[in-house]
Amino acid sequence: VCLTSLCWTMRKAALVWLLFAALACGEVLRPTVLWHGMGDSCCNPLSLGSIKREIEAQLPGIFVYSIKIGSSDVDDIYNSFFMNANDQVDYVCKALQAEPSLAHGFNAIGFSQGGQFLRAYVERCNDPPIYNLISLGGQQQGVFGLPNCPGDQSQFCEIVREALNYGAYLPFVQNHLAQADYWHDPLNVDLYLNHCVFLPDINNEPAVNGTNAARYKKNLMSLNALVLGQFDNDTMVEPKESELFGFYADGQDEEVVALRDTPLYTQDWLPPPPPPPP
Repeated sequence: VCLTSLCWTMRKAALVWLLFAALACGEVLRPTVLWHGMGDSCCNPLSLGSIKREIEAQLPGIFVYSIKIGSSDVDDIYNSFFMNANDQVDYVCKALQAEPSLAHGFNAIGFSQGGQFLRAYVERCNDPPIYNLISLGGQQQGVFGLPNCPGDQSQFCEIVREALNYGAYLPFVQNHLAQADYWHDPLNVDLYLNHCVFLPDINNEPAVNGTNAARYKKNLMSLNALVLGQFDNDTMVEPKESELFGFYADGQDEEVVALRDTPLYTQDWLPPPPPPPP
């Protein structure tokens, strides 16, 4: 689901960064991979389909691969809600590795949860490798608020809300609801660390990820650029500062801590981009 004004903003942001990345590559146009957000699909003519066509128009000859999980657009939309986040990343790792046109690497643009999932791809797989990664509205530190997703998928949104209210960290919910896998409860940190199956791992929380921590950091550092975009009027992500690795301080859900003051940054869990100036 993508409102017209938001879609236009995403198109402009994606194209600006992609044009820069493509020109920086010289005469060779690196392929581009797109990953949509919750409730959208790879080929929606009003969102990702339009962005794909615009990139192809601006950069003739470029190969653009828009990720689809499942055999149809309907499957793709459904899986964006109800397929476990780890399973989605595994699916995409295999799909991108099987695409010959991506064999030598590519630039990638993720929209909303697609941006966060592409970061997980870099950390866990990155074969073929991403050169520049652009995340527009990606929930890098997760969410602690019910999604506001208007439009045709409102019935799915209601199921999401009810499941998160019932128990985001119950095994059944974690295994069957993608949004629960990045539900970050600052009021119950131990519950989050012990039972959230996705976000603590890709954020290299020391209490969770010991085995893969060095590999995740090394893979992220292999990126030429990690570009994060925050939508200032975002009503889908709470807090919206999560899009720049900010989040609530532990124990409360009112004060948002900027990236530079989070343990992720101060304790060097991941090598995120430098924080913006004060």
